[in-house]
Amino acid sequence: MGQFIQFAINGLMSGAIYALIAVGIVSVYKATKVVNFAHGYLIMFGAYFYFTFAVIIPGQDWAPAWLASWKPDWMVEMRRGLGMFSLLGAVLDWAANVPRIICGLIGAVVCNAILGRVVERTLMRPLMGQSVFAMIMVTVGLISILSGSASLIWTADAAFVPHIAPNTPIRFELFGSMIFLFGADIVNMIIALIIFGSIVAMVKFTKGGVAIRATAEDQSTAYSMGISVPKIFSRAWVLASATGAVAGAILATRNGISPSLGLFGFSVLAIVLMGGLDSYVGCFIAAMAVGVLEAMTQWKMGGEWAEIVPYVAVLIVIIFRPHGLMGQKEVERI
Repeated sequence: MGQFIQFAINGLMSGAIYALIAVGIVSVYKATKVVNFAHGYLIMFGAYFYFTFAVIIPGQDWAPAWLASWKPDWMVEMRRGLGMFSLLGAVLDWAANVPRIICGLIGAVVCNAILGRVVERTLMRPLMGQSVFAMIMVTVGLISILSGSASLIWTADAAFVPHIAPNTPIRFELFGSMIFLFGADIVNMIIALIIFGSIVAMVKFTKGGVAIRATAEDQSTAYSMGISVPKIFSRAWVLASATGAVAGAILATRNGISPSLGLFGFSVLAIVLMGGLDSYVGCFIAAMAVGVLEAMTQWKMGGEWAEIVPYVAVLIVIIFRPHGLMGQKEVERI
């Protein structure tokens, strides 16, 4: 029972990260009707941007000393004598990296948002009014461009990336079983859920969200109502890239950084298809379900089998519900 609860909680935390990644794919699709196959590689760039601003820049000679390591006298005094696995010691070690963490997150979000804006303006905007299939194929080609660019700009594998939150071990008893978690994973899950909920609320309740939904329904009608469709397209790409930067930073602390990080997006794309390309709620349910199923599969059958869980799950779902769990069914009249 204890192992079941442990793996189920780990699955829910992974599912929250999946949901954060999925929100970018859904946002672009709701606004443009384009499935962005390159979203995983935008996340990869976000991870590299986080590495650049949190590790590379603070390590330069011209960078201020407080950015590399913020250790005031009172912090050094408190850290003295504490053990390696001390809770207070772990928090103080994390606090010393707070300036570089903040710099990394801000730099990653801003640079990735600019990257998304450039991609939309130079590659997607010229294809407005053309076949959606052509726009999808551009995102497929973008995979090679982003992957190759990352290998040219950065090394194949990056070194240490600071955790966004103190990575302290946390033990507690639940239903008579001892549960072991890491503080960074809990904070990552909370961040992912807050961002996901904020975007869903924005799309549902704000004027900009109404414009996104109107554009998704009918671009011609949206134009006639005074909505700038190109601006909506741009906002969707910027939003997807900015949230992808946060997801990339989280994944960098969990899995490390390499160009292969972009492949993670294909698993999430399967989750989005399972939940419904135009449904935030459906993708959230699918993300949580796949996260738990992966954890259970890893527990019982090993990590190799867990990698195929998203693809098996989406195949089973689309056989019975071709538009996903909560996707909107489109009726085409001939």
